[in-house]
Amino acid sequence: MLEKFKRIRKDPIEFLKAVYTQDQVDKENPIKKFPWELEFIQAYCKVWVAKEKLAVPKSRRMKMSWINIILYLWDTMFNVGRHNAFVSKKEEGSDDLINRAEFVYDNLDPEIIPRELLPRKKRKFGLLEFPEINSKLQGFPQGADQLRQFTLSGIMADEMAFWEQAEEAYSASIPTLEGGGRFTAISSPAPGFFKRLVFDQLDKGEGDVVKTDSKFKKIYPMEGVEVWKNPKNEFTVFQLHYRADPNKRSEEFKRHIKSSMPRAQYMQEYELSWESWAGFPVYPDFTKAIHTSKTRLMPQAGLPLLRGWDFGLTPACVVGQLQENKLVIFKEYVQINMGADRFTDLVLDDCSLRYLNWGRRGFMDFIDPSGEFRKDTDEGTCAKIMDSKGLRPIPGALAWEERRQSVEYFLTRFLKIDHDPTACLVIDDAECPMLIKGFEGGYRYADKAGEIEPSKLRPIKDEHSHVHDALQYLCSRVRMSQRKRKTPIPNLRYGFMNGGRYN
Repeated sequence: MLEKFKRIRKDPIEFLKAVYTQDQVDKENPIKKFPWELEFIQAYCKVWVAKEKLAVPKSRRMKMSWINIILYLWDTMFNVGRHNAFVSKKEEGSDDLINRAEFVYDNLDPEIIPRELLPRKKRKFGLLEFPEINSKLQGFPQGADQLRQFTLSGIMADEMAFWEQAEEAYSASIPTLEGGGRFTAISSPAPGFFKRLVFDQLDKGEGDVVKTDSKFKKIYPMEGVEVWKNPKNEFTVFQLHYRADPNKRSEEFKRHIKSSMPRAQYMQEYELSWESWAGFPVYPDFTKAIHTSKTRLMPQAGLPLLRGWDFGLTPACVVGQLQENKLVIFKEYVQINMGADRFTDLVLDDCSLRYLNWGRRGFMDFIDPSGEFRKDTDEGTCAKIMDSKGLRPIPGALAWEERRQSVEYFLTRFLKIDHDPTACLVIDDAECPMLIKGFEGGYRYADKAGEIEPSKLRPIKDEHSHVHDALQYLCSRVRMSQRKRKTPIPNLRYGFMNGGRYN
């Protein structure tokens, strides 16, 4: 028993095996064994032990509050002289976290940890003490004044994205961090200080644009989990999507959650959307965990690469490939105030280096057929520019609704590969940040879309719309090909023909 107890003191995963928690949602079985065997929970425990500075953006109901309560309780119970803090938006919230820690202590499995081996507790509002070892867990509300008077062993900041005084609380914790203490910030995504912390942009102020398409090296230890290290603030980020839990990967779970709350709230609290766009998204069926790839997507030899182009004040281009019935998007190009001539050169030069085996004739290019552009960038002019560079621009669908439906077609269909469903539209996460932001809600209708005649309904024109227009020209032409109408898209049966040019 003593050897087992020694293992529990050294390894929090061993401690988890003795833990029961309370689930207020489950009326029939509210007290239950903590699911320590879940892969993402074990991975998080290992990261928590190894990394003192940790930020955890997460989907709702992923047990992150519970697991951090348990870990901080474990650290407080089994080490002398600890002073750990739970910080919440309000004083009552921080005391509730202390209550939950006490619940864990009171309900530890005695067959795994005999009661006589536990330090005795002392409880009062906002405080759980273990006087025999001079250790305690204390609850604080957000803000600087409460934390500044203490040098703490560790701080857990619960739902930090929704604090009004998040930055002040963090600044007050600097002595703890400089002394080698622990700081764990957990929250659902939202604009503000927590977002700046997660994406290593603490130098930005309120109202400044915080980029989420960071170039930091990320690892993906399992489905639904992304981990990276911020070079400036030195926080390790453990981003947790609900699909990390095998019980939440089904389409039935997603449909149930989506139908139970407003879409903007669902995107923020479950799909890890950091933006809060007003208006209804053009593509509500997009799910980042399903329709994007964290690993680099590569084109298949023997198939043409497809480019969709949109010219104007903010020209854009997307590069993809039709692999059997799956449309794979590898790369986006987006510029501001660049003419068609220069933008075409930029894209062609990069493609010639990026896709060496395809050459100029290994591509099919699709453009807007309407001609509704400024004079110096209208479609006729742009088509001539592209033709002068050896390209053969092919017009996409004329009707906007047909173009929108062509994207939705790939977005809502799935293939079975090795008995597992895979989306018919897959986008490279690292290479297409603006396209993905548009899918997440940036490409949207106006607030009063319901008052507009359906035939006249169009998305808002902003930085997200141009790259989505380019994707629509590509997708609409692919759909024409699949319906055996005009310009067929070569598939694996075609290969290269006529000296490299596709028929």
